[in-house]
Amino acid sequence: MSEITVSAGEVLSTERFFDLYDRMLGNVSIPDVLQDVTNVVCHDLKAERATIYLIDKETEELVSAALIGNVTQTIRVPIRESSLAGYCALTGKPFIVPDAYGDLSNIDSRLKFDQRWDSLNRFRTKDVMCAPATFKGEVLGVVQVINSKAGLFNKGCMDNLKSVSRLIGYALYHARLYDDLLTMKRLEKEKAEFMQIMVHELKSPAAAAKMMADVLKDTDFHDPRIAELPIRISDRMDHLLNLAEEILVLAKVKSGEPLGKIEILDLANETRQVCTPYRDQAESKGMEFELDAGSKILPIRFDSQGLNLVLSNLLSNAIKYTPAGAVRVSVQEESGWAVLKVQDSGIGIPKEDVPRLFKEFFRASNAKQQQVQGSGVGLSGVKRIIERFGGNITLETRENSGSTFTVQLPISVA
Repeated sequence: MSEITVSAGEVLSTERFFDLYDRMLGNVSIPDVLQDVTNVVCHDLKAERATIYLIDKETEELVSAALIGNVTQTIRVPIRESSLAGYCALTGKPFIVPDAYGDLSNIDSRLKFDQRWDSLNRFRTKDVMCAPATFKGEVLGVVQVINSKAGLFNKGCMDNLKSVSRLIGYALYHARLYDDLLTMKRLEKEKAEFMQIMVHELKSPAAAAKMMADVLKDTDFHDPRIAELPIRISDRMDHLLNLAEEILVLAKVKSGEPLGKIEILDLANETRQVCTPYRDQAESKGMEFELDAGSKILPIRFDSQGLNLVLSNLLSNAIKYTPAGAVRVSVQEESGWAVLKVQDSGIGIPKEDVPRLFKEFFRASNAKQQQVQGSGVGLSGVKRIIERFGGNITLETRENSGSTFTVQLPISVA
């Protein structure tokens, strides 16, 4: 029976190797696969810690779960050549770092070990191994193994890690495939519903504009009643064009395609800039507009145009659905999160409508009754792009008393 060397004096049999394969493929959930694989790597490669990073192409990040103190948290790391895992992901090369705090130029002059995680966890990283998890030539993730329990990592350990990393690549591929299949089933149902509603929404303003245009063709232009028809046609067509633009943006968000450049942005400063025209808009309605963005920089890694979409949508909705009263915007740090709150004293949302508020084309019943113009497209795109970058959005509302949207985004460690 062939054997795989784990460390000096210890071997891993072929039977044990296939047992690892079964354990890795025993789950189809990506989070479960990452957790199981991490446990397998630590135990069978005799390491103190291991991290399995999954490549997220949409956000250009490495995503994993890590223990911070005693709490498991999702870690999102930008893929950069200067970091160990990022370098491995970009180059597809496995390597050993005998001293993480030492000179890494023998591997690549751009590499530099980030000591902040050690400080945060009161841990000391000594030696490290990194290997890409590949499937059919594509790098799906990175395996990072820290601190050998049997002396320093050596070539034999690396050979073993490369073999295990191939199994991890298979496991990640099958987990991602299963996740994609589930998503496709949901999307097929959503697409059918989406198309039905979209056709109805597009048909209504187009039909109204066509009817008024027909009236213009057959009516005496000296009739004073005709004067307002071109204005009404223009308004209807503006609504149609805005709706089409929102649908295009939503489609782009759903496809995973970035709206703008993914970069480090200061949430406080971005909010100040976007608020300026909305302050004027609110004051023109006789409303109060308050902004508290503090003086602290709150760096987030986000899509530049996507952030503008989030801010513009929440601010315009707050003003649109507040006939009179106030809109208050705040940005602050809370427990490691950058938190944006947009509060209004408007019409609020009926309790029974809240669960469907973030679905495409859904509009609250009281908004329809009061004939406030809107498409119901924006909030769906807002939620998707926030969650793509590891954030979340919540709502507190009461009909006739107003609403508060709260957005939490992870503060960038960079």
